[in-house]
Amino acid sequence: MTLTRGRILLPTVNPRLDDNSDYKYRDIFELSDEGLAIRDIAYVSQEAWLRNATIRENILFGEQYDAARYEEVLRVCALKPDLRILSAGDQTEIGERGVTLSGGQKQRVALARAVYSSRRILLIDDCLSAVDAHTAKHILMECLLSKTPLMLGRTRVLVTHHVSMCLPFAQYIVMLSEGQVTLKGNPAELQDQGMFTKVLAELESREDKKEAADPKGKGKDAEQATLDADVLDEEDPSKSVTDMTPEDEYNLQRLKKIAEQRGLDPDGDLSALQGTLVEDEERETGHVKSEVWLTYLNASGNKWFWIISITLLTVCQLFLVMQDYWIRIWVASTSKDDAVVGAHISGSSLAAAAMPSSLWSTLSAPMAALRASMPVYSFSANVSGVLSTAFSSEQQHHSAVYWISIYVVIGVVGVIWRVIQMWFVYSGAIRASRSLHSRLVRRVVRATPRFFDSTPLGRIINRFSRDMNTVDESTMDTIVWWSCDILAVISVLAIITAVTPTFIIIAGIVSLLYVGIATYYLNTSRELKRLESTSMSPLLSLFGELILGVSTIRAFGAKHYYVKEALNRINAHNQPFYMVWATNRWLSMRIDFSGAVVSFACALFILASLDWLDAGLAGFVLSYALTFSERMLWVIRNYSTNELNMNAIERISQYLNIEEEAALVATPENKPPSDWPKTGNVQIEDLVVEYVPGVPVLHGISLTAKHGEKIGVVGRTGAGKSTMSLAFLRFIEAARGRILLDNVDIARIGLEELRRNVTIIPQDPVLFNGTIRFNLDPFSEYPDELVWDALKRAHLVREHH
Repeated sequence: MTLTRGRILLPTVNPRLDDNSDYKYRDIFELSDEGLAIRDIAYVSQEAWLRNATIRENILFGEQYDAARYEEVLRVCALKPDLRILSAGDQTEIGERGVTLSGGQKQRVALARAVYSSRRILLIDDCLSAVDAHTAKHILMECLLSKTPLMLGRTRVLVTHHVSMCLPFAQYIVMLSEGQVTLKGNPAELQDQGMFTKVLAELESREDKKEAADPKGKGKDAEQATLDADVLDEEDPSKSVTDMTPEDEYNLQRLKKIAEQRGLDPDGDLSALQGTLVEDEERETGHVKSEVWLTYLNASGNKWFWIISITLLTVCQLFLVMQDYWIRIWVASTSKDDAVVGAHISGSSLAAAAMPSSLWSTLSAPMAALRASMPVYSFSANVSGVLSTAFSSEQQHHSAVYWISIYVVIGVVGVIWRVIQMWFVYSGAIRASRSLHSRLVRRVVRATPRFFDSTPLGRIINRFSRDMNTVDESTMDTIVWWSCDILAVISVLAIITAVTPTFIIIAGIVSLLYVGIATYYLNTSRELKRLESTSMSPLLSLFGELILGVSTIRAFGAKHYYVKEALNRINAHNQPFYMVWATNRWLSMRIDFSGAVVSFACALFILASLDWLDAGLAGFVLSYALTFSERMLWVIRNYSTNELNMNAIERISQYLNIEEEAALVATPENKPPSDWPKTGNVQIEDLVVEYVPGVPVLHGISLTAKHGEKIGVVGRTGAGKSTMSLAFLRFIEAARGRILLDNVDIARIGLEELRRNVTIIPQDPVLFNGTIRFNLDPFSEYPDELVWDALKRAHLVREHH
């Protein structure tokens, strides 16, 4: 079909079949660029998609702000009364998926976004279904049918079930049935041909039934009067700004907290933060608290688990030292130079032969003076003698098989011991992962609705993906290697100090240097890692937002905006990530320099000990000294990694302390009868419900509904209709009063029992991944006959199926 610019097209449906879901505009935007070029189309989906931003940002959607045009859009889309209710007006954050708005409000914001745009074709998919009758008429007359400059020359394509209301004004009609066009053309021509008579008769029959159900016969004037009353329902100007309600006080404290998070003065002007819903993600500062370490240590096992783990690690390190020392004994015992093998023969002659005579004569005198001035050298000489004579020349006659066999035995036993140690330790890692994950799932699943309203989905995903992945893969691994490195450093220091005790002086000086380097590095890398972790959540939130609204984004040609926003958030994440690795390079350079100092000092002390130190032991000590810098590097780096990993535990722990709903199962004395509920009688007594303490939303409601009665709850936006339904399921607990179902107070029974016996059809329907049967009967409690009957009653299958 061909449309003329400026016309109003009304694609409608056969009301008996109700299958306009097959008419999906969004399929247009999934076509390839070769099939269709979309440059001048604005789209309003049946399920409104909104950004996690302010109302104004959602309406502008990247367009330049024009005050006059913007105010006119708010008027024609009936949004002004709603903005007067909100404390920050159009600067109010609506949360993810518009959780703070009603279904009708979300649909009108989505419509306002399309109307504000400069696009000439408006594709509107059933935007009137989510609003009440008088608001629907206002939108139709003031927006869709308006001849003001705002709508002049724009083609409006509307899919709707409000056929009788829209039909007199449509300039072109398309009727769909089972995915096919059955009628199309000018309404007057179709009526003249009698092709629309049957459909209109059925629609009039429906309208007659509605009017019969309304004994007061309120017409358009009354509905418009209600709308006008809503518009005029403004705040009393005589109210003093100093009269703070409990809600005002609550909001003030919340805004002060947000100001502190953003580095602003909490006692200054907070007007710029008014309407902020989502607080900045909580980020700890300074050292990781001991409670965080204990959270992981307790999750992996009790104190005996860690005592045994440390013992196993210590024995593993002893096996490594034994292997190295056995090689030293082997080399010393097989040497052909008796002057080297025997500790009683001076080793200075070897040094004198290896060095130029002038250098040896220069160094020998200071070394002799150093040995004479330090009695500890005599002690070291005795230790060296003991170690050397323990494997005297009598052992030189052993064959190579002997030495290799002992070496292999030590290695095999060490490997077996390492396997036992790894199995034992990593069983604790699996136990910790399971414990933390199950606790996290329980807390989030049982969190209050307020938590989900104020927490972006990306933050929750970040905990369950990135943070839990850290717990699963690297936390225990890093703790184990850090412990091994500490034991290795202790071994190196013990060996060097035992042979050359004066090395303890250099070790003390170098240790102070290491402490300074490590402290500076850890303070920096810890905060950078926290910044990196928190910068991932906005990126994940953007991806989730993009997936849900991809059709709308493509329709408005806003892909470039989201690409730019994604790049900005990726850059924001990469900046601390890059700096984390830059600090690692900084640390490596300084540790390598310090290690060179240690190796050089050790070599000097060995030279000073040549009179009583054999070459094998000297080489053994020097080889360990050369590994000292690497071991110290990994001690500091793994400790830093431990703190970075504890940042994931820290973030998970924040969600382990969120507020939970009431108990799922009631105590035995509060359990309802086994046949409860029998009839379904409902009694509400003086019910008061509060989102914020001291600020009631429902004020002392009382009513009685008997079995089989149909009760309608009506009221304008913000009247408390949804709050009342949430109170029945105890998503919000009653501050005062009670709700009785068959004479049982629902506040006294478990949530599982209550929610198994009360069902709800929410404003925003939720379907789970799986089959239709699974969504109808997720616990497989009902036979096929009842499931098919429900499908027929909902007109999802035909009666003759």
